[in-house]
Amino acid sequence: MRGGVVIMDYLIFDSDNHYYEPDDCFTRHGDDVVKRYVTWVAEGRKRHLLFGNIRTNDPRNPNSVMNPTFSRVARPGAFHDALQAIEKGSQLSFTERYGELEALRPVYRDRDERLMAMDEQGVERIMLFPTLGLTVEGYMAGEPELMYRVMHAFNLWLDDDWGLNRDGRIYAPPVVPMLTVEGATAELDWALSRGARAITIQPGPVYGRSPADTYFDPFWARVNESGVLVAYHAAGGPTSYDSAFAQQWGKEPSDRIYLDTFRRNLYPFERPIMDTAQALILGNLFGRFPSIRVASIEMGGTWVQYLLHGLDHSGPLLTRHVRAFGTVLDDRPSDVFRERFWVSPFPEEDVVGLAHLIGPDHVLMGSDWPHPEGTPTPADYVSCLDGLERAEVRRIMRDNAMELLAA
Repeated sequence: MRGGVVIMDYLIFDSDNHYYEPDDCFTRHGDDVVKRYVTWVAEGRKRHLLFGNIRTNDPRNPNSVMNPTFSRVARPGAFHDALQAIEKGSQLSFTERYGELEALRPVYRDRDERLMAMDEQGVERIMLFPTLGLTVEGYMAGEPELMYRVMHAFNLWLDDDWGLNRDGRIYAPPVVPMLTVEGATAELDWALSRGARAITIQPGPVYGRSPADTYFDPFWARVNESGVLVAYHAAGGPTSYDSAFAQQWGKEPSDRIYLDTFRRNLYPFERPIMDTAQALILGNLFGRFPSIRVASIEMGGTWVQYLLHGLDHSGPLLTRHVRAFGTVLDDRPSDVFRERFWVSPFPEEDVVGLAHLIGPDHVLMGSDWPHPEGTPTPADYVSCLDGLERAEVRRIMRDNAMELLAA
């Protein structure tokens, strides 16, 4: 210990690293249909990515921290101090929160550069997630065949540049849309053929169905058989929550303040993963497929206590109805969560409290590097684990992810 913080004598496994996609991530392996649909358009000196005729960014915001070209981005961990201050009740201005933008670094796109950075950071292995690739599904919600063409082209690029599991150091989960069971199963089978040990799925209801709907059982049977980790990661872009908000609370789209504040508080980033966990547990997915393991990445952990209370409070009442539909919840719902789910909380939250709630063996460190809302370096995450035993810290910083990825 030094200053109340554990000094690590082992390399860590970061469960939440990111890349910034290049311009051709959807088109390099896309067929003619994909290349007609996914295009770039120039407006003066600015370029915007289009899906059909829909932009993936807001051209009215010239200071956008994230943009499809990623020509300039915020430095790693730029928001970290601000988020800690906000967690304690401080109010910060835009400048204090976002800081200065900088030119894209090669390490954000080049695999060899990333491996060298990992060596310097004391990181042995990472799960590596998209930045742009997690924001585009909603643009294709009405076109299943097109969605799977576009996302398969993206996953082919991903395997090209990073590798789904090339050398046991970088695990880059492919994006598997859950629009149709046939499409999802085909993409999963392809990913498994490339050695994938994790896949990523957009959290929340899946295009009018519960993710635990028996319609998807052929897909979940393959997940169960293969042992691949299901990593639900925070996603952007249009979702069914947007249409729900518009129906229940909607106002003219031109009222940006209303849409950007009220909507985000009604449907925050915790809502999709809470809905997903509840649907999977009360839908008895784990009763049908007892080997499935689920990770929640970059969606915080403050929601877990509320969800567990709600599951157990309503569980006894719901079990009667679940039996009526031919399935049985044999275990207390919160126990199912503690057995089947792993959570990567934000470092500014009470990570120690979450470890006590669900067990340190079900908490994953995730730095979100090199995104600005994460920690400046992956190892900085250890500072939020003060108060845990040394062995518990090691589980969170390394061992839990090693076991999940069967490394």
